[in-house]
Parts: sequence; C-alpha cells; structure tokens
Amino acid sequence: MRDDIIDYLRRSGWVTQSVEAVLPEIPRWERHLRSRGVETIPRLGVRSWSAAEARAHNELNLLMRQASRKRDSAVEHDLRNLTGIRPYKT
Repeated sequence: MRDDIIDYLRRSGWVTQSVEAVLPEIPRWERHLRSRGVETIPRLGVRSWSAAEARAHNELNLLMRQASRKRDSAVEHDLRNLTGIRPYKT
C-alpha cells in the first residue's frame, strides 16, 4: 500500500519535494487508512470508481490536505464530515 500511496500523491500533482517531505508519515497514513477500512488505493484517471475506492480517495485527500503547508480549513472540515471522521454538525 505504501507504494500505491506514493503513486497516488505523484499522480495528484505533488512534486517530488512534497512527496519526499511526507515519506516519514506514509507508514502512519497507511495504518490510519487501514484502521478506517481502506484496503486499496484507487488509481487516478479511472472514470468509474467503486464506493470503496471513492471513500479511499476522500480519506487520502483529507490526509493530503492536512499535510499541506497551504491549509484550507473549510475543505478539511467538509472532508472530515464526508469521511465520517466527525459527525455532521446540525
């Protein structure tokens, strides 16, 4: 899964330096994803994903957003709601 996460980051447009900066975090990301039920990393460029692949995509995007130097709290908030990290606020 580690190599799939790195491939996902690169295909998402992350430059080499950004990927290298998060390499120490990848084992933690992998544990987190597995604990959340993610078994495979989706391939970018595929037009049709299963529900599990879409969920994995959202989980990965949240981790990527949180690792970014340029944070967008509104997007992170929406992704936490979408992934079920935290229940929706009413």
